[in-house]
Amino acid sequence: MQDPRLPHLFATLHVLHYLSKDPGLGLFLNASSSFELLAFCDSDLGICPNSRKSVSGFYVSLGGSPISCMSKKQTSISLSFAEAEYRSMRRVVTELTYLVHLFQDLSIPISLFVPLHSDSHTTIHIAKNPVIHERTKHVEIDCHFVRQKFLDGLISLLFVPSSSQLVDLFIKSLIVPLHHSVLLKLGFVHLL
Repeated sequence: MQDPRLPHLFATLHVLHYLSKDPGLGLFLNASSSFELLAFCDSDLGICPNSRKSVSGFYVSLGGSPISCMSKKQTSISLSFAEAEYRSMRRVVTELTYLVHLFQDLSIPISLFVPLHSDSHTTIHIAKNPVIHERTKHVEIDCHFVRQKFLDGLISLLFVPSSSQLVDLFIKSLIVPLHHSVLLKLGFVHLL
């Protein structure tokens, strides 16, 4: 019987190996006075080989500097790509709702209609469509939440091609050139 801590040990060693290969890599934060939020979300359907649960991720920046990101295995198995993507979208919309309220409490003016980028035409269509289809009933609460925030003017939904999806860095293995390209877009630079 395999020790249950073994996968975590391998993951830790993998991260340490990655970090040791490029110790001069750092995150550069802009000194911009812009208070524009920008969000990306994505998921990878059934990526976990043991449970077949999907992994969701999102990335939020303020004035071009990253302020929030997350990558997490979903709590239940998604039955379709659209369901996995929609759960990811709900997570980032929840985060954006929290951030907007936080900035309002701090009297920081935030531009609403926060651009939310997804690489799923289907998910964007479901969010914009006021009719819940029979095949989306299992994610109906997520649909209503995202659609309500869309109608309230908190978010605007924009398509981004998979090749420009920043969240892929957090949820998928990328080929080296694409990995480095996404790191640059996220604001990582060589400090040494």
